[in-house]
Amino acid sequence: MEALENDYPQPEWNDPASVHLALEAIWHAHDEPSANEAYDRFLWAVGNNHSGTYYPVVLAVLPQIEEILIGGGAWSQRAAMESLVDLGGTFIPEEGHETHLGISVQGELQAFIHSLRPRIVPLAGGNDARSKSAVDLLELIDDQAV
Repeated sequence: MEALENDYPQPEWNDPASVHLALEAIWHAHDEPSANEAYDRFLWAVGNNHSGTYYPVVLAVLPQIEEILIGGGAWSQRAAMESLVDLGGTFIPEEGHETHLGISVQGELQAFIHSLRPRIVPLAGGNDARSKSAVDLLELIDDQAV
């Protein structure tokens, strides 16, 4: 997958394995500290977490994020959903990277996040690590759909 990720513009501080390692960190999150660290690492791998921007590389990793939401543990799912809340809510494309191959990066990202709604609804029930994140993500999706 690294080859595909490297076909997309990404932060200049990334090395060829940065995005892959950030996704691995999300997959292996097993408690609150590791989930928070993975979430932060992922946002830096796909953008600038400090300025709230992302690069087109975010589009390359959406299938892996969906896989985490399907088969990851509760903490992994939480880290993935927290990332999506930021990326789909307050983050914007990095200046000069609003489109990739003629496609709106923000539009594609939002469409993907909205398509996840049926997968997120079951995660919102309960009282575990991921339920609040799922509720927050559903709220974002529903607010944007209006």
